[in-house]
Amino acid sequence: MNMDWQEKLGDLVLGGLAGTLGGALPEHWRRRVRERLGGFNPYNVIAGNHDLLRAARLAWVRAAFDVLEAGRKSAEALPAAARGEFNQSAIVRFEALAREKLKEIQSDAWDRRTDPGNSPIDRHIQRIMQGSSEHVAPGEIHTLDQTLTQEFNTTLAALTGWPVHEIPAIFEQIARDGLPTLDDGARRNFGELVFAAFAELLKNPKIYPEAAAAFNIAMQDAARKLSQTILDQIKGIDNTLDNLIDKGDALQVFLSGVDAYLKQTLSELLQGQKRIEDQTTCILQIIETTARTNPISTEEAITAQYQQLVEHLAREEFEQVLTHKPRSLGAYRAHCIARWSQARYAIDKQFTPLTLLLDQGEDSPGERYQKDREFNDLRDVLTAIGQTQDRVLVVTGAPGSGKSTLLRRLELDLASAALRSDNPDDPLTLFLPLNAFGQRGSTIPEPAAWIAQQWTEMTDGLPDFSALLGRPFVLLLDGLNEMPHGSRDDYDNRLAVWKVFLDRLVRNHPKVRVVFSCRTLDYGSQLTTKDLPRVPQVEVTPLTPVQVKQFLEIYSPQHATALWNQLDGSSQFDLYRSPYYLTLLIEQASDGHIPVGRTSLFTGYVRTMLKREIAGGNLRFKESLLLTEFDLDTAGKYETNFDLPSEGLLFKTLAAFAYGLQDRRNSGDKSQVRIKRNEAITFLSDSIGSSNGKEVTKLLKAATDLQILDLPGKDVLFVHQLLQEYFAARHLAECVHTADDPNALVALCSLAAVKWLAAEISPSVRELLQTLPKSGTLPDLPTTGWEETFMLAAAMVNEPDKFLRTLADSNLPLAGRCAAQPDVAVSDGLRAELQHALVTRSRDPATDLRARINAGLALGPLGDPRFERRQGPLGAFLLPPMMAITGGIYAIGSDEGIYENEAPQHSVSLKPFWLGQFPVTNAEFRCFIDAGGYQDARWWDTPAARCWQRGEGSGEGCRTNWRHWRHRYRSDPSLLYRSAEEQLWPEKRFWRWQFYCTITDETFETILVNLWPNQQFTLPRFWNNPAFNAPSQPVIGVCWFEARAYCLWLAAQTGQLFRLPTEVEWEAAARGLEGRRYAWGNDYGATHSNALDTKLRRITPIGIFMEGDTPASAQGELKCAESLSDMTGNVSEWTSSHSIPYPYQPDDGREGAEAEWPRVLRGGSWIFNPDEVRASVRCGYHPSDRPDAVGFRVLCSSPIE
Repeated sequence: MNMDWQEKLGDLVLGGLAGTLGGALPEHWRRRVRERLGGFNPYNVIAGNHDLLRAARLAWVRAAFDVLEAGRKSAEALPAAARGEFNQSAIVRFEALAREKLKEIQSDAWDRRTDPGNSPIDRHIQRIMQGSSEHVAPGEIHTLDQTLTQEFNTTLAALTGWPVHEIPAIFEQIARDGLPTLDDGARRNFGELVFAAFAELLKNPKIYPEAAAAFNIAMQDAARKLSQTILDQIKGIDNTLDNLIDKGDALQVFLSGVDAYLKQTLSELLQGQKRIEDQTTCILQIIETTARTNPISTEEAITAQYQQLVEHLAREEFEQVLTHKPRSLGAYRAHCIARWSQARYAIDKQFTPLTLLLDQGEDSPGERYQKDREFNDLRDVLTAIGQTQDRVLVVTGAPGSGKSTLLRRLELDLASAALRSDNPDDPLTLFLPLNAFGQRGSTIPEPAAWIAQQWTEMTDGLPDFSALLGRPFVLLLDGLNEMPHGSRDDYDNRLAVWKVFLDRLVRNHPKVRVVFSCRTLDYGSQLTTKDLPRVPQVEVTPLTPVQVKQFLEIYSPQHATALWNQLDGSSQFDLYRSPYYLTLLIEQASDGHIPVGRTSLFTGYVRTMLKREIAGGNLRFKESLLLTEFDLDTAGKYETNFDLPSEGLLFKTLAAFAYGLQDRRNSGDKSQVRIKRNEAITFLSDSIGSSNGKEVTKLLKAATDLQILDLPGKDVLFVHQLLQEYFAARHLAECVHTADDPNALVALCSLAAVKWLAAEISPSVRELLQTLPKSGTLPDLPTTGWEETFMLAAAMVNEPDKFLRTLADSNLPLAGRCAAQPDVAVSDGLRAELQHALVTRSRDPATDLRARINAGLALGPLGDPRFERRQGPLGAFLLPPMMAITGGIYAIGSDEGIYENEAPQHSVSLKPFWLGQFPVTNAEFRCFIDAGGYQDARWWDTPAARCWQRGEGSGEGCRTNWRHWRHRYRSDPSLLYRSAEEQLWPEKRFWRWQFYCTITDETFETILVNLWPNQQFTLPRFWNNPAFNAPSQPVIGVCWFEARAYCLWLAAQTGQLFRLPTEVEWEAAARGLEGRRYAWGNDYGATHSNALDTKLRRITPIGIFMEGDTPASAQGELKCAESLSDMTGNVSEWTSSHSIPYPYQPDDGREGAEAEWPRVLRGGSWIFNPDEVRASVRCGYHPSDRPDAVGFRVLCSSPIE
């Protein structure tokens, strides 16, 4: 269809030139003319003509008169019994008022002295014309008439002053359903009536003589503009042609031809619409038939068929499918399949690990969200939560984890399953992006009405949304954290209307399910209400190393080995633990090399897309304002890892556009920004310094071809939030380069400024802990929303030291995170400055606890200067800071009577020793892993340790523990109830143990073997879990054998006597000679340690609870005796001692390394209550257990050198 239009316009141009210039034109002129006109849009010329807008206004008024009259007559003709739903008085009053206003507008339209654009009709029509599709082709009517129809009531409301919701519904109904025509009972909706009136005006000017005169003037003006624009467009083909064009009269060349062309096109609009409708309907029928005729094909096979069908469509055909409005549920489902079968939405479910988190309710005393099971398909998750009658689900995950793609795939799967089974009870779905839910600062839409409006705009003649709520229906609402909002309070208000909506939905429509996606758990937990007390969440977890390797082998078999060898164990590995980043990598890793850092990765992706489009002959990327001849000649010849073609306007304009979108967001908002197309056109026109709509449209289409921008409906947005951040970072880096004035750089960095002093932050941590519900989590400090942009920009600035020093004044942790990136080159001096500044802040009592945590987390990747990096005989290691503990007589144990195994209190004599100031960190333990510690038999020096190293009996510790508790629960059933109550068990755990107590021993053993199989381990249990693997966090998920192996390795590296402390050495260090109850003293404080009452619900970096340190003192030659951190809470710590009763006797066998008895854990952890983190508490665990809150610290019994 578009090609026909281009050929017609090309013939018109060439014919006019031949007639004006005389003689036939050379063939190469003809070919180049057609190429040049490929992206030309005459509507951008016509739309600005005031007279044409007046003519369109008259057509709108004429159609509105018809609708108003039909509405009034329909209401009058209704039988009395059927009039209940209509307020006839309101109908008559509104019809009269609207008619009066329309007559005024009609009069103004005839008067050319009036200023166009004053009425809502003018503004509406002008917006539609300026925002129309690329070509004035017959199919364009479909989009335009639907827009007119849908906004009929809105425009009437603006004209009359009546609220939209008070306008009698009959008028909107008539506008939507249409008026009868003479064509066998066919009907024309309001939009079609407008265009029919416009076409009639052209054919028969006697009907509206004033409009006809205006139209003739508009045609003259349009022809003049079109002629000059087209001739300007084709200049540069040939010098001879340029001279001929300059001598010719452009208006004479085109005047008669353009007038005839426009009249012919307008008269064909409605006919063209039907042709496009038929073609699109046929495509959807093929998809629907494909589904129905393959009921037993595998899901992978049928999905591949869908993708093949979509890939074979021409771009124009597919765009028609996307804008089509289905008229049956089957066609609607086929439409869903077509939308999400595009290659960019493809998803391999084996690489989407999902962890279900069951909501225990905000009044649960323990952790609110409890891990349940793992899945790979959202349908299975819906089935699982359906068994507990949960109706709302939230999908969470980091940017790039695939949340939106999962929701799209769920809609495709459910649509396909419904068509293949033909079961009327199969659920219907509706996917909606919540970044389209209203506008910033505008009135908050009512969710039910907003959803109904979206449904109406997407479909044609299907049942109203309200009528569908009685059947199985799944609402897929993408980006809960991306709702446009003006402030945090505004966001909370928008969230509140969704809570009201969900409340009503749960009460009144039991067959409807709702699935949200959002970035973090925090957003989803705010959806609960009285009638919706629990909202389960499913977390898209990062890929495991095995999954990353499998992904590379499947999707890049040629380079999989090379890529994996570079990734395995590297500092960049965590970046590539999502399908999104792996796909970006594979797109550009044609040489088998991995880009250094995320900025290089995104740059490489854009380069790859550009190279593909240029090689494919895409005309949008020919020499132009967007890409110059120099850009095209030098594409692929880049000086740095971040260069893109920069002479043309394409990439610098996209960067400014992304930066502008970021700047529209509120402080702390990290969402992807979606704006209206007309707003985007205005912004981009200003950016390129041109009002030429053709260039802007070409830029939008070029960015779409590069898979950088997406143009859904009337909106514009980047295809992924991370690409928006990347291009905004390019602009930020350019601003940094041009910021010669130091104040300008300070102003730029202030975009990322955050508060960190406790005195400046309200409410305080202590105030929050007093008001949070039992299951609440201490909220993070607010962020600015610019963090990712600054992280990416840091790699592209010319002087990173200068930039990061300035940034550190506004946001020290962010500066540290930037400096730690592999693609940011900072000096050793700046690195040391940042390290010491972060240490100081993480230990500063005046700093808010959460800011101390942020400083500690930023310090880890940068390197903690408190640990000395050394080279030993087995490679690199980190020597930890060691605190001297004086020898003497220490009181051990407690007679408080809280736990029996603490008694009796007794005295123990100890020699001086040195104890690690902190638990062993992930950074320290990585050195052991990198040195091959798991494979080296020297560190596994007992028969039991060697068995564990080989994977023999490695599951026995957990199995033994479970057998022990099952025996106790069966012997004393009341103990099960007490344990559940005291330890805050989730219901499901209680039910599970009830079941275990009723089954046979044989069945229970089978369950234990399946749950805890024997296997060989080469990493700590939670090594690849982002919640636990920060370099500055204590290592956890290590068993006693692993802890002891590390000590033996460190001793060999240093030549000193490193080992695990005995339990009495540990307690003596924690309690001191004065026998403190907690490490810091006798009185408990919720902000002194990371325990259950601190409500952090996670492991923190080392050393940030300085109020909980053991008191520092100087005793004899030991100088800084007792200055230990994290002895209370955070992680429980292995000791060398067997868990056998007191009194402690060092020579009774309890310190033997050979026996496989339970070993003592000390200190309590982040999941323990105040009684359980006392310094005297003893917990016995099997040595092969690898719990999620257990680490260790080292002791040295020789002088530290």
